Amino acid sequence: MKNKKATSSFGERIKRIYRFLIVDIWHITETEMSKTSRFLVRLLKKLILSGSGFFDHSLSAKAASLTYYTLMAIVPIFALVIAIGRGFGFQHIIENWATNFFSSQKELIPYIIQFVNNYLEQAQGGLFLGIGVAVLLWSVMSAFRQIEKNFNSIWDVKKSRSLLNQFTTYFSIMFITPVLIVLSNGISIFFNNQLRAMGIAEHFSFLYTFVMRITPYIIYWTLFTFLFIAIPNTKVKFKHALFAGIVVGTLFQIFQWLYINGQMNLSKYNAVYGSFVAIPLLLFWLQISWLIVLYGAELTFASQNIDNYNFAKETAQISPRYRDYAAIIIMRSIILKFKDGEPPMNSLEIAKKSHTPIRLTNQLLNMLVEINLLTENYTPNQSDKTYQPAMDINAITVQLLLDRIEQNGSENFKIEENSKKFESIWKKLKTWKQNNNKTCSSVLIKDL
Repeated sequence: MKNKKATSSFGERIKRIYRFLIVDIWHITETEMSKTSRFLVRLLKKLILSGSGFFDHSLSAKAASLTYYTLMAIVPIFALVIAIGRGFGFQHIIENWATNFFSSQKELIPYIIQFVNNYLEQAQGGLFLGIGVAVLLWSVMSAFRQIEKNFNSIWDVKKSRSLLNQFTTYFSIMFITPVLIVLSNGISIFFNNQLRAMGIAEHFSFLYTFVMRITPYIIYWTLFTFLFIAIPNTKVKFKHALFAGIVVGTLFQIFQWLYINGQMNLSKYNAVYGSFVAIPLLLFWLQISWLIVLYGAELTFASQNIDNYNFAKETAQISPRYRDYAAIIIMRSIILKFKDGEPPMNSLEIAKKSHTPIRLTNQLLNMLVEINLLTENYTPNQSDKTYQPAMDINAITVQLLLDRIEQNGSENFKIEENSKKFESIWKKLKTWKQNNNKTCSSVLIKDL
């Protein structure tokens, strides 16, 4: 009996945890919590949402696709990075970084660098110089276009950026990458030289070791933060990209360490593949690396849009009368703000003012704009659109609002045209609705 009770109790506990993670946590509002609890709950929401997106957006399949495109474009991408490095005079630094980066596959790096040098010679010394450069740029653009396509899919962005915008964005990334590589080497060298110049290098060797170990993390954090902002064709806020950049940069560095040290335990594959062992290992490294990067994009999306998922199920199933109630509350908040001569609010401010979930707020704001009770406004000092009444606030009654909500949408199904009985029912229904709403025909929303 005791075992059955213990099993039942454990099962109930699992069910409660599952319900909390799937349902209850999305009903918790920030006003109910302390700052510490709010931080922990929001962090848990981000992890849940990004984990769900990992499977919903099929990130494994996306990573496999990007692995293929990266393999096809690895020589052109390296060629462009090294060409930029040559232009600034730090080609050898980049080559040394690549050797260290792929330290577990040292036999692969000479081949890649040889391919890169041959590629650049063909591009520079070919019969048509412009054609060689064009092929190089097209190869790099194609790879980045696939990356953007996958990022846009995660962000639910349907439209890619223009060709000119693609060119400027992608090649700004290509220019920043070698700069970060040089910085990662330069910082450690500069720090060591300064310690030696002051004659305290031996006493502060632990500090030098710390800087050497933390520098790669900082470089990866910076690079991934920039990628998560630049690649999606939508506005990404810095703080959310930085959060994901730190998480993903740390995961990537840990994976690098595990990958390099794990090579010692893969000697059996050398017997099977021989000198070709670098190829499956490179494919494995690319696949996992892209999984980490795509998860970072998912985490950025979750961090920025987490409030949209509060009460998501209830918003989709909201009753007509509660929708009307929420619309009145939102309309009242906007009208009172306008009446007091204060600046207009954006959707997030309206949601906080009216205590309505942001997803429901956005839906109702779109509806109120559609029925011509609100107007959307854009100002140079405001990145988000704001909302103001579209007509005299002394004419916006509760009846006007309810009538326009009820009449919003199509009614042209011609059901009443097929039967006089149906037509009479339709007329009676409209009369009943009008009579019900007449009780609030003189009630202004601003007076509620």
